[in-house]
Amino acid sequence: MSTVLVEVKGMFSFLQELSGQTGRLIADSCQNLKKLSLRCVNLTDDDDLIRVIDRLGKQLTTLVLDGHQITDEGYSYINNCAR
Repeated sequence: MSTVLVEVKGMFSFLQELSGQTGRLIADSCQNLKKLSLRCVNLTDDDDLIRVIDRLGKQLTTLVLDGHQITDEGYSYINNCAR
């Protein structure tokens, strides 16, 4: 299965469902991202979201999540984002 990645005005958005590990890889590898859409990334637990926020939260101006598998703890961790 191929992965479709779209850049629109500096925002990366994934159009096919990807694993939480892919979300972690993006967070570890793309340290200059300002906008990130993880709507189609299967964040299997809060640890995936926390990793993204730990790595990118200080500079992210936009973070888009699906959120159906994120607990209250994960949502409260979003407060660690700078904006």
